[in-house]
Amino acid sequence: MAIPTSEEISAILGQIQDPQIHRGMNELRMIRSVDVEGVDVRIVVALMIEGSRLDGYYLEVIPAKLRDRWPELGAIDVELTSMTESERESVVANVRKETPAPFGDEDSRTNVIAIGSGKGGVGKSTTTVNLAASLAALGHSVGLVDADVWGFSVPRMLGVDDKPTVVADTIMPPEAFGVKVVSIGLFTTEDNPVMWRGPMLHKALEQFLSDVHWDDPDYLLVDLPPGTGDVSMSIAQFLPGAGMIIVTTPQAVAEKVAQRAGFMAEKTGLKVRGVVENMSYFRGNDGVVYDIFGSGGGATLAKRLGVPLLGTIPIDPKLRQLADNGTPIVLGAPDSEVAQALETTAKEIVNLLPPKPKRARRVSLPLMGGS
Repeated sequence: MAIPTSEEISAILGQIQDPQIHRGMNELRMIRSVDVEGVDVRIVVALMIEGSRLDGYYLEVIPAKLRDRWPELGAIDVELTSMTESERESVVANVRKETPAPFGDEDSRTNVIAIGSGKGGVGKSTTTVNLAASLAALGHSVGLVDADVWGFSVPRMLGVDDKPTVVADTIMPPEAFGVKVVSIGLFTTEDNPVMWRGPMLHKALEQFLSDVHWDDPDYLLVDLPPGTGDVSMSIAQFLPGAGMIIVTTPQAVAEKVAQRAGFMAEKTGLKVRGVVENMSYFRGNDGVVYDIFGSGGGATLAKRLGVPLLGTIPIDPKLRQLADNGTPIVLGAPDSEVAQALETTAKEIVNLLPPKPKRARRVSLPLMGGS
């Protein structure tokens, strides 16, 4: 029976990635020590913050990883401790160096897509959440900024209620269904109104973009509030040249209002990339299609703006039901007509804005405590 050395065990543990930072345990200098006594192993791991929700993850995944590689091992004792403040700051500083270009920089590899609408009630946030989940399911790395500060709803629709971990002034965003998300709703209670004026909104959005460990995602979706107010103008300032997708309904009135959002984007430097028509129709149990909100609004808006109509999303009560329960319909009912339409829309976005080549990491971190 071949018993592994502490060096071999450390190498295998290095394959385990931190769920928040997506770096290996060795790269993050988490392994304090590995001691092998006969067939028994004792491992000391330093977490960025002891007592977090990740404790259970490491207590489960480390023994499972080692037993999968060496079934003959006996007891595997995992002790969790925490890094010092200076160690946390050092690790975070080095990780952030690997993502040198901000989203607004022309060298950024992230496709930034602001998703807006002329008016509320057209299903913009629901569409955004499902497009983000679809892009992640297609294998892309995705971030989602809930910039609808007054009417935040993204955390509920993704089932996220964990407050983000803050390390050395860097926000580690929670992740759901492969989507990293940040929202003012993660820093306050759902029933607490946010009563901020322009300067406070501007500062909050700046922090959401610059102080969050997004980790160079393929796509960053920004759920804008409806209309053409302060938030939309701030996003245009922070993310010059970002793309924008307009969500509308088939109704002529909604299309006219959405047109203003498109014109605002052009005047502020955002590039309108496409239109999504939501609530396009309802298909009854009898198979008959009912145009509850009229027809043609999305196609008309796309033509006026000179961009493609990326998708037409039907009405489905399951969309609302699943959103209220924290599950995107593209995952909760993937075979439904609305989920298929949203997945098709996500693929159209990828065709329109394909992922950019990944950059090589610049920093290699040594082990913190050795083995």
